[in-house]
Amino acid sequence: MTKTLLIVSGGAAAANAAAFARALGHTVVVSDSDPQAPAFALADSCLIADAHGAVETAAAADRYSRKIRRIDGVLCLTDYALAAATVTDRLRLPGIPMHVAELASDRLAIKRTFQSAGIPTPWHAEISTPQELQRVVIGRGRAVAIMPVENLGPHGRLLMSDVEDPAAAFQQTREASPSQRVLVELAPEGEHLMLYCWMENGACEVAGTADSMTKDIAGRAVSALGISDGPAVCEMAAGQVVAIAARVGGEAFLDNAIAAALG
Repeated sequence: MTKTLLIVSGGAAAANAAAFARALGHTVVVSDSDPQAPAFALADSCLIADAHGAVETAAAADRYSRKIRRIDGVLCLTDYALAAATVTDRLRLPGIPMHVAELASDRLAIKRTFQSAGIPTPWHAEISTPQELQRVVIGRGRAVAIMPVENLGPHGRLLMSDVEDPAAAFQQTREASPSQRVLVELAPEGEHLMLYCWMENGACEVAGTADSMTKDIAGRAVSALGISDGPAVCEMAAGQVVAIAARVGGEAFLDNAIAAALG
């Protein structure tokens, strides 16, 4: 039976997912603020809505679902878990709970949750001034990164080793944050692994060839985030969880995610 899938944000990963979903016989709707978003070319319908604005995205999806074609499920392949959860909550569709999406959208809250759960994560601190950043650099060297507190993926993240003017970098990062909040953290050395996870009834399956200890840490991290069913992406380095996102990772578990979204 043909169903209608909404994909939140229309980048390259969304384009691949749109093609995959259409090959399964589903109708695909893509929402993005960019009229040139790659996934729009593969969508049956397009919604112009900013994924940074969860309420805006939900309102656009609600109008489409009521007036044009009923949306049966929502898929998110970028770091816009809050937008996707706001849509599913408004349309009463399967998806992660709002409180999980809110946690997944706040890097500082995530790190505090990990600390409470005993999950290894890099040293970090919230800073409010360029002077605080300068003191961190003096004390810990340039192997630190600054980023918005909001979990926006790589957007707004700067390595201090690549920065000539720390004060300007601080200001740039603060402006990239919707709440004007800046997080600084120690950047672990070594290879960074992207672990694609699928949770089902609280059990975590991890794609790829990482060792069992690494996979175990990733599974604990996803569980600590509050996800008992659905996808997540966990970035790890030096045995620590560097970042986590409540979304599908590329093609890994894409079929599972579409099936779960559409019921």
